[in-house]
Amino acid sequence: MTANARTRRSRFDRTALGYALLFSVPMAVGITVMMLKVVGGPLSTPLVFGPGLAVAVAVFALVAVAATGGEPE
Repeated sequence: MTANARTRRSRFDRTALGYALLFSVPMAVGITVMMLKVVGGPLSTPLVFGPGLAVAVAVFALVAVAATGGEPE
């Protein structure tokens, strides 16, 4: 192996974590508030916090995968 060989490193650093939280948390809060108004129940009702939590996890995972993949610099 030569000294100039590139190794592909995919790691989840602070920047990726920041972007994943930046895009997932506001969506989760917005969906949870909307469901709180639609359902009219308390915040502890699964129908209120469930959709917001599901969207937050899905968006977080999508951004995390997109941030760790790709071409090395």
